Amino acid sequence: MSNDNERLTAKEVANILGFTTTNLKHYAGLLEKNGLTLYRNTRNHREYSQMDVNILRAMQHLNREKSMPLDEAASFVMSSDTDINAILTPKISQVVATTNANIPVVQQDSDNVERVLAQAMAVIGALRGELQDRDKLMIEFQSSIDEKLEKQTKQIAEQSETIAKLSEQIAEMERKQQEKTGASLWSRIFDKNRN
Repeated sequence: MSNDNERLTAKEVANILGFTTTNLKHYAGLLEKNGLTLYRNTRNHREYSQMDVNILRAMQHLNREKSMPLDEAASFVMSSDTDINAILTPKISQVVATTNANIPVVQQDSDNVERVLAQAMAVIGALRGELQDRDKLMIEFQSSIDEKLEKQTKQIAEQSETIAKLSEQIAEMERKQQEKTGASLWSRIFDKNRN
């Protein structure tokens, strides 16, 4: 990629930037709306120079790291006074101190550190909220399951009681039937003897 005339396909650029080709197409369309002329091959497919890749990378950086909307990032990187290399080069302060052994200590810009910390805290807060919501749902779900189990246990107990009563009634009916059958047998025997 050292030769600026060397062109890359959309797939190659998407892989370099960690995009899908659909995302790359969206980014490229926004840049073209803001005045960037991208090379098109004989099949009218976009091909990208190293400078185009740097512009895309700067746009990606502004969107992801600075939370700039894509349309604003496209406009910003295409403005004539924008230095793409300055966007892509991490800001590092000059030597801020030296140790006892005269070793220079370099520290990142405090603005960058604060931004990263703020983003991390926002992510932690969002995750904490998600965990609390999940825990609440789990408690509600467990409560619902407990209520259903309690109802089913009660129904089973009622059904068992009903079955026991029906069994007693059937046993009583069978006993009475046997007594009738036994009594009628004796009465027939006695009636035959009387004749």
